[in-house]
Amino acid sequence: MQRQAFDPGYVQRLAQSDPETERDFAAYFGELLAIKLRSRLRPEHIADVIQETFLRVLRTVREGSIESPESLGAFVNTVCNNVLFELYRQQSRVAEAPEDRASDETPVERELLNAEERMSVHRILAELPDKDREVLLGVFIEEKAKDELCRSMGVDREYLRVLLHRAKKRFRSDWIKRGATISGRKTPLV
Repeated sequence: MQRQAFDPGYVQRLAQSDPETERDFAAYFGELLAIKLRSRLRPEHIADVIQETFLRVLRTVREGSIESPESLGAFVNTVCNNVLFELYRQQSRVAEAPEDRASDETPVERELLNAEERMSVHRILAELPDKDREVLLGVFIEEKAKDELCRSMGVDREYLRVLLHRAKKRFRSDWIKRGATISGRKTPLV
């Protein structure tokens, strides 16, 4: 996919609901957002997040609130991040109420702590540089074979080891900065 530049004319045509410009906008950003969201969401949520992102961006464009047309791509990305975080918060609130009885299952406090920790992990991952996020997700979340990950990233096995080390170091640093060590572990990755 070729990177696209945006000028005041493009934003103006978008604000005026030009069908061709809207199709171009939806095709270009739809593909980019889908790539971004594949590693963060279940497939059934991706289209909803993209549509909500488009709705908010187009509303802002039509209100004339885009001051810098060349920053349209960054604005779309930021709006998508906000929608994604709202979805994470919404999903964290929708949890089954625990039964009020003794059981041999995990205590409620532990489940809440684990859910909170997962949300912290997702937030930190979302804020990492793309390459760091791709390495960490590939190795720890998706559990891809290292050779497969090397092929998809276009690096050799030795450099993957370096990338993984750097990504873990950045993650660990962000984790500690947030004070997310509630569980007593240094990080959830170690």
